[in-house]
Amino acid sequence: MVKVKDKWFRIVSFAVPSLMVVYSNGLIQDINGVNLARSVIYIITILLVSEGSRFIIVRFRRTLTGVTRILITFLSGICWICLLITTAVLLGNFVKTGIIDWTVFDGSSITFNHRKFIMGGVLGFSLLSACLIFPALWITHEIIYHFAKLHHSEKEKERLEKEKLKAELQQLKGIVNPHFLFNNLNSLSSLIIENPENAQNFLDELTKVFRYLLRNNETDLTSLSQELDFIKSYYNLLHTRYGDAIRMDIKIDPVAENLLIPPLTLQLLVENAVKHNRLLKEDPLHIELISATGNKLAVRNNVLTRVGPVESTGVGLQNINARYRMLKQPGVDIQKNDQFFSAVITLIDPGVERNFI
Repeated sequence: MVKVKDKWFRIVSFAVPSLMVVYSNGLIQDINGVNLARSVIYIITILLVSEGSRFIIVRFRRTLTGVTRILITFLSGICWICLLITTAVLLGNFVKTGIIDWTVFDGSSITFNHRKFIMGGVLGFSLLSACLIFPALWITHEIIYHFAKLHHSEKEKERLEKEKLKAELQQLKGIVNPHFLFNNLNSLSSLIIENPENAQNFLDELTKVFRYLLRNNETDLTSLSQELDFIKSYYNLLHTRYGDAIRMDIKIDPVAENLLIPPLTLQLLVENAVKHNRLLKEDPLHIELISATGNKLAVRNNVLTRVGPVESTGVGLQNINARYRMLKQPGVDIQKNDQFFSAVITLIDPGVERNFI
């Protein structure tokens, strides 16, 4: 729920009617006990009308929707104000005359569009006043809420844009960092000496990785098929470096390959698995990419806890969640036990309109 900064609305809706009451009761010209008592009663009533109406509007906005909200808000506001005005009129007249008179406004009327409306006593006056006051307060507060919501949306959009840029920067750092370059160039150097043919294949895969990064770093979505082609190249680099200590199986429904995914999502999840698990040939890390029901994809790996501290900032998952929030989609669903760690992400239908916040 958007927080509405309506301080000035509350001040004005209380102060202006209060000044009118002070003036209309002659308190400025003649300060006496009766005028003062009546003014206090009416000012307290104005405060209760203003704050009570605001409470009703805000409360039902949070808890109800649609026609139900409109009806209950309107009836509650009218009843509340009608009760307050009736009480205030009776008390004010009692202070002045010493009697409770329900016929104070009998015979009184107002004219609107050449038509005369009879108030019908205190209750009629209170009901008519409530029907004028509460809608005015309600409409004004809804206008304030609307602008507050627009302002909140703009701030949220700006925040998410910054978060996205930060996530993209972290992605870029994750790929083009000294360790990544050093390790892969070192592997390439060894292959050039030991196996030139494999060195050429390794260089081709490394080129594909960087080409994909440069092509997709500024796009919001890419097809799963393209992401899978990229992750295969990325896995080949890992396999060249770690050998049989790492394995990857891809079990993706071909139909799902037409769905969309934020670029480099799979790379971050695979990198996360490599970072947090030990890599041994006799007990390899097994990473699986599996289609799941409801346009979902799971990246699952067996848990092989590293010995010693793991250097991790948690940026990878934050990165993915930031991108999914930008697309108004659910973030990563983490499922973990002693044997397996699984990160489930949503695949996005190309036909779904993607409106950013």
